Amino acid sequence: MKIVETKPGAPDFHLFESVLKKIYPENSVRFKEFENINLEFLHACYVVLDGHEPLARASLYLNPALNYKAKKASSIGNYECVDEQDISAFLINHLAERSREAGKAFLIGPMNGSTWDNYRFSDHHNFPNFLLEPYHPLYYNQHFKSLDFNPISSYTSGINSDLVCDFDNVLKLEESFKQEGVLIRNINMDDFEGELNKLHQLVTSAFKTNFLYTPVSKQTFLRKYMEVSKLINPELVLIAEDSAENLIGFLFAYEDLYHQNGKCMVVKTIARDPERKWSGLGHVMANQITRLANKQGFNCMVHAFMIEDGTSTGVSKQFLGKVFKNYTLYAKKL
Repeated sequence: MKIVETKPGAPDFHLFESVLKKIYPENSVRFKEFENINLEFLHACYVVLDGHEPLARASLYLNPALNYKAKKASSIGNYECVDEQDISAFLINHLAERSREAGKAFLIGPMNGSTWDNYRFSDHHNFPNFLLEPYHPLYYNQHFKSLDFNPISSYTSGINSDLVCDFDNVLKLEESFKQEGVLIRNINMDDFEGELNKLHQLVTSAFKTNFLYTPVSKQTFLRKYMEVSKLINPELVLIAEDSAENLIGFLFAYEDLYHQNGKCMVVKTIARDPERKWSGLGHVMANQITRLANKQGFNCMVHAFMIEDGTSTGVSKQFLGKVFKNYTLYAKKL
């Protein structure tokens, strides 16, 4: 076996892409996913070849702002591998050595460069994937654990099939915010880039205390939302402004086009200005989107990718979200 180093645009990058065909059947949901490679932090992509046959791949990301336990960390992303532990070890140990050479103390994974990108492994496949949820073989977890990766964070997705809303405490908050001059409106797709420019400042402020947070440039933020612009129904994206038209809240939801029985909405992001006076705004926006879901004939709602015991889990519990999916992020001490 040997390892080939490549990057997007290189003549041999097709080897990196072709690994998927060794792992997934032609009709796999994996082939419907957008390939997310963070070029800003990418060090290199690696492919394990057995003769001329590509059997595993991964990307090494060197994000200078990524820290874990107050020490510099790198991340392994875009991981795909046949179910062979020796091949996995050959690949991951190579990335670990490159990380040590770069002066990193930890290797975190799976993470495509930052928490703004795809990260985490699913713990089970008890339910079908929803749109924009990464898919992979479950044995990837064992590949990582057998090479001394330990869980560092757990996440859940919840589902609400009742769509109950307008709880008394939330309606009181909603009325209070109205009295303060708060307006909750839909995103303006006629000025989508302008809206994103304003949202960049809000979400970076809202998420700066999140686990493993690293800043995202405005250019990268715009690109990420431009990539999913075709999925955006402006009625499902809420923006909250104060009386001076400053952005103080944001909710991003979309229809799950994979859902088979009726209509399901995925709530991907809820963010608010961290000032104490806006506490509860997330619940109010979640209430409005649940109210809209009822009006538009949705029969369920997914609250996606919430870190355990985070603020989003409180919103999900308020709106009767029941955990139905679990995910894990790992780290290896180098």
